[in-house]
Amino acid sequence: MGKMGPLLKYALADYQPPLYHLIGFVNTQIFGFSEIALRLPSLLSGLFTVYFVAKIGELLASKKVGIIAGLLAATNPLLIYYSVEGRTYAMTTFFVTASFYYFIRLLNKSSSYKLSAICYMLFTTAFIWTSYLAWLVLLSQAIYAIWKKRSDLLLIQLVSGLTLLAWLPSFLASLGIGRSTMSTSPEWGRVVGGLTWKSLPLTWVKFVIGRISFDNKLLYTAIVSSIGILHLYVLSHLPAKKYVIIFAWLVPPLVLGVLIASILPVYSYFRVLFVLPAYLLLLSISLATFKSRIFSGLLITLQLLSLIYFWVTPKFHHEDWRALVRALPESAVLAMPSRAQNAPLLYYGYEQTVIEPSHEELSPNLIYYIRYVEDLFDTQKLGQANFGKSGYTITKQISYPGIQLDIYENSH
Repeated sequence: MGKMGPLLKYALADYQPPLYHLIGFVNTQIFGFSEIALRLPSLLSGLFTVYFVAKIGELLASKKVGIIAGLLAATNPLLIYYSVEGRTYAMTTFFVTASFYYFIRLLNKSSSYKLSAICYMLFTTAFIWTSYLAWLVLLSQAIYAIWKKRSDLLLIQLVSGLTLLAWLPSFLASLGIGRSTMSTSPEWGRVVGGLTWKSLPLTWVKFVIGRISFDNKLLYTAIVSSIGILHLYVLSHLPAKKYVIIFAWLVPPLVLGVLIASILPVYSYFRVLFVLPAYLLLLSISLATFKSRIFSGLLITLQLLSLIYFWVTPKFHHEDWRALVRALPESAVLAMPSRAQNAPLLYYGYEQTVIEPSHEELSPNLIYYIRYVEDLFDTQKLGQANFGKSGYTITKQISYPGIQLDIYENSH
């Protein structure tokens, strides 16, 4: 397997099929390991998602709907966020969106049937090889094809689905790793995808305003409620019966994802990012029914305002490991709840051994404790307790976007 072995092993622990990691490997062999290069697959995925959202809007309704849909997708805060994130979510969204475009072309019996069928099979195969939850999209498409009595589409879906047989042993191994982790660390499930009554409402909120919030909860509730009322008013003009295909894209994966999450902790709003284009398409179709452009402009403006607030508020930004490592003294001793999470440190040049204070003896005069995913790897806060028992006190706390750094000094 050569270099592929570690990639596939990482995919198992990441609880995702391996295509994103394989594409990332090829990408780094060509473009290197700079931050831009590592984010390039997601960036390109985001751009192509906008293109296919616009094409679907035009294919289903009109050029006007396509333009509105493209603008909504191009300014959506959550799509933009994950288009610069080195994870699979933007890529999965692109593959699902492209798959639905060719699925709709085949349903409409458009010209170039053979080319559309090949593209549909390729993009469908691609999305089921990038995300386990995206398998629900294939199920939804299959049910829709049965409803429309399109055996030709079912055959294409079957061929794409059968490719997963090659990954089945690895999928079962990944499932076993997940169950083992849940049994040894129940908190892991809550952190990575535990189901609560807020899961679905939070999904809608993140779809609409992205990864922002407000400390003033009253203000936050007022803003979200106002946007919700606006969206409901716009969607009330949707000729729903004509666009069942978009509901088939949006609703079943969300509902089935929640049901699965009642057994396995797999549901998070970013893991179902691939249904967000469907929601934007429904909004676009509804907006096109208004003679005035005021509602289209208002929704796009609200998205842009969310983006601006995100950009000017560092606490919402991606984890800033680069700034943290650059600020460290050359001889700094670092501690983390789990040294297995030290990949960002290695990437930015910190190569010394990281201490795990929950069970190791502490002796340096100064220790820089990165309280990263502590709720997952040290749920009982044993590390903090060990600092206290060993005579350490916090002398300074520094907050970086997504990261808390505590500086402990031994007072003995």
